[in-house]
Parts: sequence; C-alpha cells; structure tokens
Amino acid sequence: MPYDVSVPLRQLEKANSKKETDKIYEELWNELHHQGDVELASYLAIPQLINIARQKGLFDWNILALCATIEQQRHLGKNPPLPTEYLNYYENGLADLKNLIIRNLDSVNDEITLRAALSALAACNRQIKLSKAIIELSDDVLDEFLEQY
Repeated sequence: MPYDVSVPLRQLEKANSKKETDKIYEELWNELHHQGDVELASYLAIPQLINIARQKGLFDWNILALCATIEQQRHLGKNPPLPTEYLNYYENGLADLKNLIIRNLDSVNDEITLRAALSALAACNRQIKLSKAIIELSDDVLDEFLEQY
C-alpha cells in the first residue's frame, strides 16, 4: 500500500517537542524502512528530511541514520531502483545531507549521533558497505572487532 510521507513530514515541520518529534521519527522508521524494504516514498523523503532538519536546526541520529539506511538499502537490498526523473532531486538531497553533517559534526557529543553522522557521510560518498559497517558498530561488535586486532 502506498505511503503518503507528506503527512509526517508536515508534522515534523510543526513539531515543538521532543516527544512529538520522537513519535514522528518512529512512524518514519516504520514506514520508510520496514525490514529492509524501501520504496519511492523513502527515496523522496530524504531531501525533505534534510530540508526540515536544516530549517529547524535538527541534527540527531534519527534523521542521519534513517537517510543512511535508505541509501544503503537502495544499493544493498532488493528494492526498486530510483526512477531517473528523481535522480537529480535525490542526489541534491544527499549533497545537502553531506553539507549538513560537515557543518554540524563539531557539535556532536554522543556516540550514536556520531556513528549515524559518519555512516551517512560514507553513504553520501557512495561508500555503501562502509556506511553499513559504521552504523552496525555497536559497543559489542566494536569490542569483538578490536579483540581481533
């Protein structure tokens, strides 16, 4: 069933509290990335999410990780390709995401947001496997990895 992402995006634009924002993020995660599935609405949400983040001064792990995950699944999953007529729009959204990350990276003070930012940055630079690896580096996985080296 097609998902109208414009509704939660408008709600996100108007949200005034962390509670409201978190509820919207939860819906976006559930609808735009469901068990590895992404669709056209997922792809087209990225430029809008970044625009809203820039306007509202949002820089948190949800937006960064959701955008990174959508881009990862676009390449790694068995999902529909991005239609050519939307390619420039989508690519501009990724460029805006990259700029948003670069402008805000110094303000990151928690590990999950830093991991999401680095993952999204790798995705914007077409380093999809690296992006996926970074986002999956929980403390347990990182400890196990470091024990090997």
